[in-house]
Amino acid sequence: MYSSNLATADPHIALGHPCHGCTVRDTALCNTLTHVELADYRRNGVTRKLSPGQALCWEGDAVTHVYTLTHGALRLSRHLPDGRRQVTGFAFPGDFIGLTLEEEHPFTAEAIGSAELCQFGRARFDAFVSAHPQMQKGLYAAAARELAVVREQVVLLGRKTASERLASFLFDMANHSEQFPSEPRRVALPMSRMDMADYLGLRIETVSRELGALKAAGLIRMLGVHELYILDPVALRDSACRWEMSDVKFARARA
Repeated sequence: MYSSNLATADPHIALGHPCHGCTVRDTALCNTLTHVELADYRRNGVTRKLSPGQALCWEGDAVTHVYTLTHGALRLSRHLPDGRRQVTGFAFPGDFIGLTLEEEHPFTAEAIGSAELCQFGRARFDAFVSAHPQMQKGLYAAAARELAVVREQVVLLGRKTASERLASFLFDMANHSEQFPSEPRRVALPMSRMDMADYLGLRIETVSRELGALKAAGLIRMLGVHELYILDPVALRDSACRWEMSDVKFARARA
């Protein structure tokens, strides 16, 4: 299970409120709004449901709406002129989609499994945000987080080995997965192996081989195709950060 289950519904939102039962209240962009403001905001939008594999938007589409993902996961991707695909990221519950100054979507967003979103017309959303400065701060924070993710992805693709890329990815996915105190750290992988390969800049055979190597080394235990345990987080963390330690040693040697 992934991050839609990491939070519970806000118990203070009364039955009948349009956001009653929402499990991303604490992490979504609207988390700074009072209950009255939240109701006004929610009435500006509608619920959008996606079937597995259905596209929310296509790269190059006009940005007419913005979204908050409330259930499920999305795959974000771009295509090169020759047809090659690069998965640029994944969206999880609480994530805001449509944060751009451009008039067109910079990526294609497709549902991994069933998904549900709050959908808002861009013009009405912009007007609401203009009247609620605390949401403007939230958009700034969301933009800063996206920039940090992009920087990490540049490092991952440009410096890390295949094993380091996969280890880093597993820790990232663990942060979006439901955890239980009595179990090892759980990692939900709702995406396909091809999605993982296209995100990590690897061949699908390499992803499968590296997962097998981590399993053979006793660092992980597979629970199925889409779920695993991290059995040795310290060793896996060392694997994910090996390039950083090498750079530190190199810098010290030159000093």
